[in-house]
Amino acid sequence: MSEVPGPLDRRRADLARLAGSDWDVVIVGGGIVGAGALLDAASRGLRAALIEQEDIAAGTSSRSSRLIHGGLRYLEQFHVGLVREALAERRRLLHLAPHLVTLEPLLFPVYGVPFVTKAFFDTGLTLYDLLGARHDGGWHRRLSVAETLELVPPLHRPGLRGGLLYHDGMEDDARFTLAVVRAALAAEAQPVALTRVRGTGLRTDPAYGTIAALMARDLVSGADLEIRTRAVVDATGVWAADPSHPFASSSMRILPSRGAHLVVPRARIPAQTGMTIRVPGKVVFLVPWPDHWLIGTTDAPFDGSPDRPAADGWEIDRLLATVNETLDVDLRREDVVGTYAGLRPLIAPSRGGSTVKASREHRVTIESNGVVRIGGGKYTTYRLMARDVIDAVLGRDGARARPSATAEWRLAGAADLPALERLVAELGTIGDIAAAHPQAAARLVARHGTEAPGVAALGGTLGLLRPLAPGRPFLEAEVAWAARHELALSLDDVLARRTRLAVELPDRGAAIAPRVAAILGRELGWGEARQALEVESYLASATREYSVAPAVAPDA
Repeated sequence: MSEVPGPLDRRRADLARLAGSDWDVVIVGGGIVGAGALLDAASRGLRAALIEQEDIAAGTSSRSSRLIHGGLRYLEQFHVGLVREALAERRRLLHLAPHLVTLEPLLFPVYGVPFVTKAFFDTGLTLYDLLGARHDGGWHRRLSVAETLELVPPLHRPGLRGGLLYHDGMEDDARFTLAVVRAALAAEAQPVALTRVRGTGLRTDPAYGTIAALMARDLVSGADLEIRTRAVVDATGVWAADPSHPFASSSMRILPSRGAHLVVPRARIPAQTGMTIRVPGKVVFLVPWPDHWLIGTTDAPFDGSPDRPAADGWEIDRLLATVNETLDVDLRREDVVGTYAGLRPLIAPSRGGSTVKASREHRVTIESNGVVRIGGGKYTTYRLMARDVIDAVLGRDGARARPSATAEWRLAGAADLPALERLVAELGTIGDIAAAHPQAAARLVARHGTEAPGVAALGGTLGLLRPLAPGRPFLEAEVAWAARHELALSLDDVLARRTRLAVELPDRGAAIAPRVAAILGRELGWGEARQALEVESYLASATREYSVAPAVAPDA
């Protein structure tokens, strides 16, 4: 076991607080909206708690395209207000978490009728700039055919009319969600957040029909809990559409839509910038990730279990075809090192309709018993969604008296860019870190921000400044740090969300899983048998979720 108080000691204390206190609001769901609601409630001084049945960001919030963007494609649907709102939030998030959100260039190659096609898309990007994009990345640029090919040499040349270069935000979605939760936990209001706790139902006051308590179960011990609270926020996303939802309602119908992504090594596609590829009805992004390209996303109705979705074979084939129809790269299945899929919690239209046109705007509803539900929306506008849902908890007068304070509330690890650059330089002078990987210091700061020196110090104390995976800029110390400070309780928590190695390593992390289990085991009290069981369980899940599904038969 680690030094007292260890992760399990703190978890037991948090469980005791959860069951032994009276709360103003309990939030069910540890995705970005639930995390944002916890921070928003804490910013107003509310007694707030969050429970999540798996891990922070285990669902949709770790399976996005990793973009913080205004939603350029929404302009074609005339959602001007939504785009303006999202661009304002993009600007804010670049300030609130500059270590996790960066602005990157994206190329929009233009094909079609000369002048007419380019003028059409140029007008759209000009509107995008006017709505707010210019404030961060400047005005977009018009590129000639030669300039476009200089950025992305393998672009198909026939019909190419040039390109448009603009900027949008990129992020690590899982770590961002975690940073929001940890910012909340550091607030003076002292909220609590617990993973592996599942909501099972409500106890209402028989006289008034309002919530008296949220019933829950600790999935670690199997113990049942009664959590006394005045209000419950249902931030379960696509789980709200699942028939097993413990307090479902017809007030809001969620329409899950699956989006799949491919992970391809950067060297496989020779391009200097990411891309926005327009296909009929939507766009596909080529998103720059530190050592890979993320290619996505599909958009299709989904009616299966929301638990751990995976990319289907047809989605992989469609994304490969889209890339190959635009670039002369002959991208094949063997080039894909991993895949992942996420479910968007769209608000169902009143009369059918496709998921492409289902509402991306969020909606808040209030049940007579005190349950407040939130659906729809997009990752970029999570803070506004969280504000609106806590406004609903408080009511009009309460919200006026205790307004949200998250607009300038920086997240865990945040600092201005010069300070982050100084940290990189300082950490780069530590011999073990410099020897681990040329980019180890920079990537450590990119993941942890101002907490990177703490990670390095812990690694020095425990002898964990060795590389976690050969040739990759991750340190073993990050595993121990994840258990001590980031609520990690499993290999999946560490490899799939704290480091993202589960989808980036072709073996899904099989070669390093025993070492990760040994480090976690020291923190969480696992013996050798438990470590072996954790490795087996993790690999079975990771192989199912992140591997390349079989190709679809021609007649399927």
